[in-house]
Amino acid sequence: MMRKDRRLAFIFLCPLALSILLFQLYPIFLNGFYSLLNWNGLTKTANFIGLDNYIQLFEDSLFWNAVGNSLLFAVLGTILQVGISFGLAALCEFAGFKKGNWIRLLFILPVAATSAVVGIVFKTLFAYEGPVNGMISLLGFAPVNWLADPVWAFVLILLVSVWKETGTLFIYWMAGFSSVPAETLEAAKLDGASDWQLLRHMYLPVMKPILVMCASITFINCLKAFDLIQTLTGGGPYYATDVLSTFIYQTAFTGSFGSPKLSYACAAAIVILLVASGLYAVKRIIQKVWVRT
Repeated sequence: MMRKDRRLAFIFLCPLALSILLFQLYPIFLNGFYSLLNWNGLTKTANFIGLDNYIQLFEDSLFWNAVGNSLLFAVLGTILQVGISFGLAALCEFAGFKKGNWIRLLFILPVAATSAVVGIVFKTLFAYEGPVNGMISLLGFAPVNWLADPVWAFVLILLVSVWKETGTLFIYWMAGFSSVPAETLEAAKLDGASDWQLLRHMYLPVMKPILVMCASITFINCLKAFDLIQTLTGGGPYYATDVLSTFIYQTAFTGSFGSPKLSYACAAAIVILLVASGLYAVKRIIQKVWVRT
């Protein structure tokens, strides 16, 4: 009977193992192989150059600019998204909005929109002759060239990303607030506990795993952000919003940094994969050490 069960389990696991092999492991292996070549992705011939792409990558100022922009975007995006989503969830929990489903819907609604569409919409809104500058002009102020100013362009992609993604974390936090037993909360309130004491001593200890999960998911999602930034700013102006994903795309396909360099972009992708793996390992360590304390 056990042998039959094992055989049945093996049959059901084969499609999963095959899909992982074809759609995850094989592309990674192929990407690593391409990174050792000198190939633009268009010609039929390619030269083996070993680690030259990696050496050139670490000497590339545009690559390090993309790394810096990505880290800054990820750190600020994580802080804002986690903080704002927690604040909104706490507001719904303590300020009488717990049963206000329409208010929750307002917070969650932006998640339903695709990032590419959001980028196009906000690019139209914040164009120099767009509606936002039109309202500013009506108030008597000079219009702002949002997308041509490096600082404003970066602030814009950051705030739009926060607006777009905060609703997902809001759902996680609401689930965390709901996980605390109502009987325990009622007993604490009868003992005179304030909302702040409930939050500090009842909710936060229970929601440590949610905090780690929200922070790690948001940080990784910010690092791999592409479609919103590509459609909103295209990595400009002057590479001010060029992150790792747009750097790889432009290097591999559009030739914005010269002729297309698919192998060079593959080397950058492998470096990002290694960094992401390291971040995942750090996240696991934090989860084991901090959450259990």
